[in-house]
Amino acid sequence: MADLKSYHGIAARIDRMPISNFHRKILWLLGGVTFCDSVDMAVGGPIGMVLQDQGFMTLEQFAFFNSITMVGYLFGGLMAGAIADSIGRKKAVLICGSIFTVFCFVAAASPDATFLTACRFFMGLGLGAAFPAGYSCLTEYTPPQKRGQYQSYVGLIANTGTLVASFINLIVLPIAGWREVFIICGCIGAIIMALCFFFLAESPRWQAMMGKNDLADATVTKLEQDSIAKGLVVPEVTQEEIDKRVAEGEVKQLPWSFLFKKNMITRTLTAMFLCFTMNVLVYTVISWTPTILKANGFDVQLSTLMTVVMQCGIPVGVGLLTFYVEKVNRKTILIVTYILIAILGPIWSMLPTDQPYLVMGFGFLVCVFTFTNSVTTAAIYLSEPFPTACRIRGAGVANAFGRLGGIFSPMWIAFFVASPIGTTGAYLVNSCLAICMAIWLAIFGVETRGKTLEEITEGLLDK
Repeated sequence: MADLKSYHGIAARIDRMPISNFHRKILWLLGGVTFCDSVDMAVGGPIGMVLQDQGFMTLEQFAFFNSITMVGYLFGGLMAGAIADSIGRKKAVLICGSIFTVFCFVAAASPDATFLTACRFFMGLGLGAAFPAGYSCLTEYTPPQKRGQYQSYVGLIANTGTLVASFINLIVLPIAGWREVFIICGCIGAIIMALCFFFLAESPRWQAMMGKNDLADATVTKLEQDSIAKGLVVPEVTQEEIDKRVAEGEVKQLPWSFLFKKNMITRTLTAMFLCFTMNVLVYTVISWTPTILKANGFDVQLSTLMTVVMQCGIPVGVGLLTFYVEKVNRKTILIVTYILIAILGPIWSMLPTDQPYLVMGFGFLVCVFTFTNSVTTAAIYLSEPFPTACRIRGAGVANAFGRLGGIFSPMWIAFFVASPIGTTGAYLVNSCLAICMAIWLAIFGVETRGKTLEEITEGLLDK
């Protein structure tokens, strides 16, 4: 009985559980948290375009507006690990998500561009912390044979936020105004935080790691009993399996410095580079597409409509991912999508403006592969190589570094948009990043498909 309550016993019991309503509830709650992130990311670009048209903000101020949001994300990513690994996954989600929600309402009352930009910092701070906490802690609830699929479901829920935000921008933004868009974002955040407060369970893995074994045992026991009551088969956990897990490595609290020790540095750097590249690729597509289309000669209304059509590729790409994510290695998915993004991006940027349907078609494909890559990175692969004791800290550090891509890329994108080479230059930079990342991942990436979290980190704590 004592072994079943130990960290390794709790982990073994979770990993052999059949998928039930418990997992689906956690999926929707954490998907809702990341949904807020996608909505927030997608409203920034169209709102910035409207603010420029209204004279509320210049192009240079818009670039800073985008960058300061990323600064908030950066500090939020660092904050996520400190909070989630010390006080719990649930409290981290609630605290950080509430920061975002409150400042959505404050932003709606902004008197000028400076005040609005400051609000965007705090919105980014909240979501920058909630994002890795939401994605990473789901890995601790789901069995290894379903982990990738469920993480991709979270990515699908999250990225429907981009489409929802696009339709909000298409309908609400021109009719009601940008302040109302921020109010809607705040209402969405408030609803999701209330649901998480009442229905989100704390991670039993984290509880067991922190010595709260009775609480962890109570959560898993209830899950087992509910599953059995519904006629699901719950395999027995043997002492031999627990002993095998104990032999795989000790579980203990880890300092921040562990992420940069010799045995972990390659994994940490890989996660950091993945997030940096992902942020550059995603923010170019989401935040800058309306401005790029406008700079290429399309009017504001047509640019917004074309953006919505192209972003329909997001749920298509992520939806297809859910079908093959447990059949294809994570590294293969990432490398192939990097190559396709590197090819399609520059082609899209050079298409003639008198062919809007062609522009939308190629843009659709760019969104398909960009977000297949993004969800595989952020939702599935990112947190898997880190031990439980520093999982969200590792993902948080990687996300924080990745936000540098969002901070600096608006500066070179704005430069290229205003230069003779145009937007093609920005997409050529993206192509170089994608190819370099594909090569790095092929050499240094760790494959995680089908393995338990403890198998993935076997031996790391003993070195």
